[in-house]
Amino acid sequence: MKHDESPQNTALRSQSSIDNFSKLTTSEVLQSIAEFDHKLLRKFLSNTPLIIWAVDRNGIVTLSEGGGLAKLGYEPGEWVGRSILEEFAEDKELISIFRKTLNGEANHIERRTGDLILDVEYTPIYDDQKEVDGFLSVAIDITEKIASQEKIRLSEERLSKIFQVNPVAMCISEIETGVFIEVNDSFLSALECSREEVLKKSAFDVGFWPSEAQRKKMIDTVIKEGKVSDLYFDFINPAGNRLCTVLSAVLIYFRGETFLLSCIKDVTREREALKELETLNEHLEARVIARTAELQNAHAILNEEHKKRNRLYRALQQTEAKWRSLVTNAPDTILTLDGDGTILYLNHTISNMGIEDIIGSSIYKYMNQAEVPKAKKILKEVFDTGKPQVMVTEGHSADGTNALYSCRVGAMVSGGETIAAMVIATDITQQKQAEQELVRRRAELAHLSRLSTMGELAAELSHELNQPLAAINNYTNGCIRRIRSGTTSLETLIEPLEETSRQAQRASETIKRLRRHVQKSEVEYKPLDINVVIENSISLLEHEIQRNSTALHLELSPGPLETIGDAIQIEQVLVNLLLNAIEAMSEIPPEERKLLIQSDQDKDNNLLITVTDSGIGLKKEEEKSIFEIFYTTKQKGLGVGLSISQTIIEAHGGTLSPRRNKTGTSFIITLPLKNGDTHGVS
Repeated sequence: MKHDESPQNTALRSQSSIDNFSKLTTSEVLQSIAEFDHKLLRKFLSNTPLIIWAVDRNGIVTLSEGGGLAKLGYEPGEWVGRSILEEFAEDKELISIFRKTLNGEANHIERRTGDLILDVEYTPIYDDQKEVDGFLSVAIDITEKIASQEKIRLSEERLSKIFQVNPVAMCISEIETGVFIEVNDSFLSALECSREEVLKKSAFDVGFWPSEAQRKKMIDTVIKEGKVSDLYFDFINPAGNRLCTVLSAVLIYFRGETFLLSCIKDVTREREALKELETLNEHLEARVIARTAELQNAHAILNEEHKKRNRLYRALQQTEAKWRSLVTNAPDTILTLDGDGTILYLNHTISNMGIEDIIGSSIYKYMNQAEVPKAKKILKEVFDTGKPQVMVTEGHSADGTNALYSCRVGAMVSGGETIAAMVIATDITQQKQAEQELVRRRAELAHLSRLSTMGELAAELSHELNQPLAAINNYTNGCIRRIRSGTTSLETLIEPLEETSRQAQRASETIKRLRRHVQKSEVEYKPLDINVVIENSISLLEHEIQRNSTALHLELSPGPLETIGDAIQIEQVLVNLLLNAIEAMSEIPPEERKLLIQSDQDKDNNLLITVTDSGIGLKKEEEKSIFEIFYTTKQKGLGVGLSISQTIIEAHGGTLSPRRNKTGTSFIITLPLKNGDTHGVS
């Protein structure tokens, strides 16, 4: 070391050399090696990720250096003096490469060694007579690079599947030019064109945007705010049809670049229906005004001319016929009842009987008998107070089948006295079926989210299984060796066999938990202990928690906290919150990573679950945005996890809300207790 060089300067210069060395080609590496003496070379190579072997013409290793040897379990210089032709004699493919290189042929391969993938170059070394004197092997670990490429490929594959099956019209386009990169079938249906007519063309080529200025304004908003929502605009599709649409857009990372993801909803029919309704209202108001004037004129004529009574009577008959026709042809069932529930009037049949046979009979005859007491109470309330009432009940439709009706019961008053009750029954069977379909689709979306989460945890779960399986293999081999040696007894084999059984049970429980979490099943609401659900969620992430050096603390209620719900879906919410908490703490030192899970009961008789981390925390403006679809603070996130979690909790009659702390964030789940109010569960 020179007198004007400090140890710190030397260390910095060495580190810079190491960083530059990892970027050199093979020929440059050979040139660099020639410029160092052997002692300095060993010191230099021990700090690089490379593995460098020099082999003479007889296959004997003369140099074995590089920091990468530690990943293979070897020390620098350990292979010197060994014959590679003997050590790798069983690997015919590798022996062939060795011999080709010794014959003067350079080779470049990817080789898998255990869990590592190496990029290896074999370069012949020549003596002064230009004859091959051996070869130099330079290898570098590319395992993480290959794994990252595969992770990106799987992420884009999941995004592509969700994109293509989505019923909402969606497209991915270049930000600046508007050229379409990908569109789904719903988008093609909206534009009434084929995929070939859209892809690699700009939005203006197919008439998707009415003007460049409007699109530029939208792009500026997306770049500034990260998204745009509920943007209304009209355009004419290639088929010549005018569409009114609502657009939402967000920036996404796709195929290694940033693009614009747009969701388009066609509201043409809704706009046309609204305009038609406004026109009908105007016509109705005009008719009411005209009819009022007509009746006033008729009243004046009646007072002035007694002879015109017959003509007025006929006009009144015509008016009554119109109203009767309107009521008779109404899609809803309209009845009038007396205080005992006897049917006085019916606009159309409610069973396979005629209207004449139904009038005079009791309404309770056609209802679900379990709901008759409730119906009698409502009818009495209407007659006593005159206030309208609403109830949902089962009944018979016009074709005699069972149907679900929403009934509005109001009072018919004459002279200040309620003389009858009018019932307007609307068939809501299809509406309820649609609500059930929505619940089913929500369950499918939650299932897809669970599969995505398990995909991200696949490596940790495989490690969780490998441990007991390896233990089983070791104990079994130990028992076999003892039996073959003939020096053991049955009593000495009992303990290792019992441990083998325990490890097999441990692997079985891991598989059962994984299978239960990802299985696709109908949503099942039943009593469950939330503390057990919390423990099951932690067991799925136990290795992930350990891998990230996270200190887990549990403060669970001493007694069981029971609610009514689907255990798998609530478990999914907890797994999502725990994964988010672990990731939020990834940028802080391991000794500061603390994860707290609490369960308790609040003063309003609600069940509380709190997940608190010590991570980077939320910004004030993110408290509401995090639950929006496609909103994410992660570089590779889709922004659907918290949105799905909030939907699941609200479907269970509860709430999911964040709370910013001095350090970190808390997510608080409230759910109704089993003996509390559970009317919100659907």
